[in-house]
Amino acid sequence: MSDRNLDPPETPPVDMDLASVRRELHLSADAVTWLEQIDRPVASLGPELPDDAVAAHQLERLGVDEVDRSETLAARPDPDTHPALWWVLDRAHHALLAIMGKAVPIEGHSGWPVRFSPETGLVGRYLPVWMYLATIPDVRRYHAARGIPDEVSWSSLSTGLVAVMEKHRSVTGFGGIGLFGFGTSALLHFRGAQYRLGQLEFTRGAISLSDGPCGYALSVHIPPVRPLSPTLCDEAFAQASEFFSRHFPEEPVTFFTCESWLLDPQLADYLPETSNIIQFQRRFHLLPVHSEAEPPQADGDVAEYVFGRSHRDLDDYPQETTLQRAYVAHLRSGGHWHERTGWMPSSYVTNR
Repeated sequence: MSDRNLDPPETPPVDMDLASVRRELHLSADAVTWLEQIDRPVASLGPELPDDAVAAHQLERLGVDEVDRSETLAARPDPDTHPALWWVLDRAHHALLAIMGKAVPIEGHSGWPVRFSPETGLVGRYLPVWMYLATIPDVRRYHAARGIPDEVSWSSLSTGLVAVMEKHRSVTGFGGIGLFGFGTSALLHFRGAQYRLGQLEFTRGAISLSDGPCGYALSVHIPPVRPLSPTLCDEAFAQASEFFSRHFPEEPVTFFTCESWLLDPQLADYLPETSNIIQFQRRFHLLPVHSEAEPPQADGDVAEYVFGRSHRDLDDYPQETTLQRAYVAHLRSGGHWHERTGWMPSSYVTNR
């Protein structure tokens, strides 16, 4: 089955203005500012959504669970029935196409500020999912033009979408993405910037050590999978070195970076040197923390990884593993877990 209908209907843009959309959807000032800045071609048609059969196939191929697949299809947006939501979908889709294939710029990836209130219902919550479905043919064409294998293409898109949908349901109690908004990490996968290679994910990004871009780095992300063994990490880094030099030769990688609670040096107070986490830490040089600043707290992120959910009383967390016991003991002592940033030269991978 193809990624897009053979003869999809042409959907004209909705005739609404931003002021009306803002009032109807109760958009924030930041969201309005962002929407105002989108350069939408006047003659452009709206996004082409796949029909239900194609959408169901795409969702299954992406690994979306049955409940979310069913709710996505039930939440199909319509320009006549949901004009304000469609207006935002149209702009967001154009904004995503405008950055297709681009590495993350030196100022970083801040996401998009459009979030919907629960009052927008099922359609609002699943609107970003439909944006991604509408974008699949475009990102797949980009992958094909770069020679990226189908397996990596689909694995990368799947990891990006499924992870944020699972977290949305865990945090909010509702399916979809819309209460998080369009500014999720899945944007990186669907713009062709982030790829799943083995046990790890890698994001293309420009770097600057002076007044402008001077090279490229790969940002390392750790999907919620087990195990994080040294052998599997070695394989993922080796795959990344070969993959990006082959498919993005114009972006030579200077170093790898990682921003994660997994690099919190406090973990060494609880875990043995032989643990997978500590061995992962040892790959990176930690960036120093300003003496008057505290690194971002990551208690919730650690709980999501260790227990599958956060926002529980400490007494309710199981204490079956060393890491689970470490999490609770550290918080009981008055401490917090923190995100730290590390780097390692690309030569570290090629010389191992």
